[in-house]
Formats: sequence, structure tokens, C-alpha cells
Amino acid sequence: MISFKQIVKRVDARLASQGKLGSALIKGVLGTTGLRLAFSGIGFLVAMVLAKSLGPSGYGTYSWVMALVAFFSIPSELGIPNLAVREVAVANARKDWGHMRGFLIWAHRMTGVLSLVLIVAGGAALYLWGDRFEPAKLKAMWTALLLVPLISLGALRGSMLRGLRKVILGQLPEQVIRPAALLALLLLLPVFGRSLDSADDAMLAQVGSVTVAFLCGVFLFIRHRPPEVARATPRFQASLWLQSCIPFGMTAALQLINGRTDILALGMFRDPSEVGIYRVAMQIAALVIFGLKTVNAIQGPYVAHLYATGDMKKLQKMITKSSQVVALFALVSVILIVLFGQFFIEIAFGPEFKDAYIPLVILCVGQLVNASMGSVASLLNMTGHERDTTKSIFLGASINIVLNLSLTPIWGATGAAVATAMTLITWNLVMRSKVLARIGIETSPIFRDRS
Repeated sequence: MISFKQIVKRVDARLASQGKLGSALIKGVLGTTGLRLAFSGIGFLVAMVLAKSLGPSGYGTYSWVMALVAFFSIPSELGIPNLAVREVAVANARKDWGHMRGFLIWAHRMTGVLSLVLIVAGGAALYLWGDRFEPAKLKAMWTALLLVPLISLGALRGSMLRGLRKVILGQLPEQVIRPAALLALLLLLPVFGRSLDSADDAMLAQVGSVTVAFLCGVFLFIRHRPPEVARATPRFQASLWLQSCIPFGMTAALQLINGRTDILALGMFRDPSEVGIYRVAMQIAALVIFGLKTVNAIQGPYVAHLYATGDMKKLQKMITKSSQVVALFALVSVILIVLFGQFFIEIAFGPEFKDAYIPLVILCVGQLVNASMGSVASLLNMTGHERDTTKSIFLGASINIVLNLSLTPIWGATGAAVATAMTLITWNLVMRSKVLARIGIETSPIFRDRS
């Protein structure tokens, strides 16, 4: 009988045959898959607790405020986390410790200052115009301001660890620790005399969980950064970094528009309960791109490394293998959701959320195309073509806004789902053609026969 040690040796030998970079990538895929499985599982438990405790209306208010928090985080981050993956990965590959230290100092200063400015601006806006919102929504928004610096700095720390190829550790605070802490706090609220019956209670728990994840991220980064960085003389290229992070920031903002305009539009034109129902559909549809998100979280620094060293053959091989796995996983997920989605919604979230099924199916179609196009944005961003990403997503965001403002007031959640699906299909097709034209890499297994 084969022992556990023998199995481990065989796995290590198999990984070693893929080369140092391939071995690290495979281990990263396996580790990240485990993390994202944990994240999805805990995330569903959190969504179920919130949905059943708050009901469609309360859950809709909570979801709407969290969408606003995401919008506020974009200016405070200014695309710096995405830039950090590339800059840290390149500096690490070249052993350029002075460059890395200079970037770390600059990135933290910029993120801290921008977060402070946004908190002050947001607080002033709520003070002046807060009476236009419902009391429950206003209270949750005040609490949510505390999340802006914690989320922004946490994203920066995670990106830096990913740039150092610590892809699993870089995702651990956000993917596991944060949702686990949130679930624990939600379940412990009654112990502290607070019942989970309002969106503000959920936001307080969210602040606590983000704080725990942030502190864990700080510890992991300090422990795993290269020791040479602390001794190096920092070199700053502030103007160059700012020029690069602006398109990164614009891309992130446009991606957020694509991902949150539906929620915000529903909150503006429809009842909060419909926002809660639609949020359930979004939560389940996200399973379709589980594989794509896993690959994107890992591939960034490896793409930057291979492109910097000019190894295009190995880069194409890596992209082809990952895109095949992603597309297959997405197809199987959509089939299962279409067949059993209605039953799952009623069992997991309750019969009051049954109307989420039609929007769910529509969203799944868009996400299937999204997954089938491969890691288009990651490839453009990590090879210095972030401006092409920005232009492509701008086109999608424009379509998204027009469709949401046209369809959501009439069709509600179904209209929001159609707008989001059409947006996903449009910008993915455009970006796939951009990747092929700029760097000669085919990202989708669907078009492989043409090359």
C-alpha cells in the first residue's frame, strides 16, 4: 500500500518535471483553488444568514450600501493594487530592491492620503444631503465609511504578496479570514445583545471582519517581504507610477461600473426587496467564473515574468491550459445552475427569493462568455497594455449604463441582468481581439483552431 509520504514525493517529482516556474504555478493553482472553495462556501453561509435574517428588503439595503463602498474604494486605491502586482513582480525578478522599496513607500502614502480625503468628503456629503436617504440606509452608510481605508490598504498588501509570488498568502486575508470573521461576528451578535435585524448591524460586523483581515495581512506582508528590501536605498519613479496607475484606476472604476451599476440602478428605481433578490442571483452566478477568478488571482505575476523575459511560447502554453480548464468548469456550472437553480434558491435562501431564478439564468449566459474568453484583462495589464483594457472596459461600461437606465426601471431585476450580460459579452470579445493584436496570445480555447 502506498504511504502518504510516497504520494507526496510522487507529486513533488511530477511538479518538478514542469520546471521551477511551472511547479510554482501549479502549486499556486491548487492552493488558490482551495482558498476560493473555502471563500465560496463561507460566502454562501454569510449570504444565507444575512438574507434569512434581514429579509429581501434589509438584504437589499445592505447590498446597495456595500456597492457604494466598492465605488468609494476605487478612488482611494487609484489602481495602485493592480500596479503593485506588476511592479513588485518585475522588481523581484530583477532583484531590484531599491525600486521595490521605493514603490512600497509611495504606494502606502498614496493610498493612505486618498482614503483620508474620501472619508472626509463622504462624511461631508452625508452630513449635507443625508436627509434624502431612508434612516436605515443612512445609518449603514455612516458605518460603511470606516471600511474605505481598511479595504484599500488590505487590497494593496494582498497585491504586493501576489507580486512576490506568495499568491496563496496574498489571498488568505480576503478570501478566508475576512468571510470567516464576518460569519463568526454575525453569529455572535446576539451574545453582545445585538440582534441581526438591520443593515447597520450587518455593516458593523463587516467593519469588524475587515479589521481582522487587515491586521492579518499586515503581519503576513512584514513576515514574507524580501529582507534585502529593508536595507535597500529607495528609488522613486513617482511620475511614471502615477502615469501607469491612472489607467489601472480607470480600468478598476469601469470594471466596478460593470459590476455594480445594476445594483445601484435597482436601488434607485425599484424597491429594496428587489435589490436583495437580484443580489442572490449575482451570488450564485459568480460560481460560473470561479475558475476564471482563481486563475486571474495567480497568473498575473507569472505573465509579467514570462513577458519580461520574452518567453512567449511558455506564456501561450500557460494561457491555453488555464483557459481550457476555466471554460470547462464554467460550462458545467451553467448546466447545473439551469437545471437545479430554482430548487437551490428556495432551499438555501427561502421561498421569498424565488424570483431570482430568471435573472440568475441570464447572468449565467454572460458569465459563460466571460469565462470562455480567458484572462484577457490580466494579460493586457501585466504586459504594459493597460490602456487597451481601459478603452475596452469603457465601451462596456457605456453600454452597461445605457442599458441599465433603460431596462431596469421597466423590467427590474430581469432588465438589470440583461444589461450586465450584454456588457460582459461585449467587452470580453473586444479585449480578446486586443490581446491577440498586441501580444499575439490567444486567450480562448474556442478560437484555437483559427491560429
